[in-house]
Amino acid sequence: MSIKIAYLIDSISSDKAGTEKQLLEIIRRLNRDTFDPSLICLTSSPWLEQHELSCRHYELGYNGFIKTKFPGVVARLSRILRDERYNIMQTFFEDSIFVGFLGSLFISPRPTLLSSRRDMGLGKDDLWYHSFFKALLPLVNRGFEGIVANGSIVKEFVAKREKIDPKKIKVINNGISLPPEYIETPEIFNTIKTDIWIGITANLKPVKRIDLFLKGLAVFKERSSIDFHALILGEGTEDKTLRKMAQDFGLTQIVHFMGSVNNVYAYLKHLDIGVLCSDREGFSNAIMEYMACGLPVVATSVGGNIELVDESNGIVIPAGDGEVLGNALAILADHPELRKTKGMISLGLIKERYAWDRIIAEWESYYLSLVSEIT
Repeated sequence: MSIKIAYLIDSISSDKAGTEKQLLEIIRRLNRDTFDPSLICLTSSPWLEQHELSCRHYELGYNGFIKTKFPGVVARLSRILRDERYNIMQTFFEDSIFVGFLGSLFISPRPTLLSSRRDMGLGKDDLWYHSFFKALLPLVNRGFEGIVANGSIVKEFVAKREKIDPKKIKVINNGISLPPEYIETPEIFNTIKTDIWIGITANLKPVKRIDLFLKGLAVFKERSSIDFHALILGEGTEDKTLRKMAQDFGLTQIVHFMGSVNNVYAYLKHLDIGVLCSDREGFSNAIMEYMACGLPVVATSVGGNIELVDESNGIVIPAGDGEVLGNALAILADHPELRKTKGMISLGLIKERYAWDRIIAEWESYYLSLVSEIT
């Protein structure tokens, strides 16, 4: 008999976003002889409407905690849990934690409850009622049998912030696939010839500090005679502001805003340096993708970045310092052998620690241990 797992998440808006991408890969890779996964989304999305999923899929019609439909959402989840008799329910993001907790309160038999923590806290753009979530989480967490963090730094942060015994928190890192040996080369690399390609993969929103990336490039341009171009792979609300900033820094002909791309590896394989200069991170998929392409990485010393990057495979810089970022780029640009050595170490770490075969085995082992504890 298969172990039935319900994954409860706010929605799936893209298969490229960090948490959503990881969840979809877990669902796809689980051994179907042992596990029977379902996806339950609080709300629908254009992406969900346009894509086939590799498991059963439910939507709850959620539109907020203070809406009149909220009791019906909780009742709908309770009905699904009761009918399907899941062994485990795992939640992602804050709204799903609370909906999942309430929806499972009066279910018998009740599924084992897990929740995931994948970042270093809520941002400034969160809904106002999320401030109540922070106060309630320590209480709600008592109803969960386990919490899974994607990095040791995230585990430490969550244990302190949510007043949880660290023994209750399991660390399972993000998984990643290596790029295929052959990918068609994007046209930009055929039309532009340069000494160095520098890139950043990130949503264009304030916390990712693409403004700092641009400032670092401007510093690098002033201090080096090396010919270079840079790619920004991502889209978001800061697009117009950042394009204006690139113009002000005199980088219009050097920095290329590529938007959201279908195959990020096609671009990363042609870079020489990968950058992530966020103010806050959990366990960065972007850094892992750089490493999987054999790149040296320049990253800010925030969150899980310091678990992935050190002096062996890149350069760690303080958050918010464009001058230091520019200097780090100059060091790597001036020393091709150093770039090669650090890049090889990056790739080796990915193969050793974060390949999907290893990570999915950790998930499956953890799920089996939870079920054996209650049977």
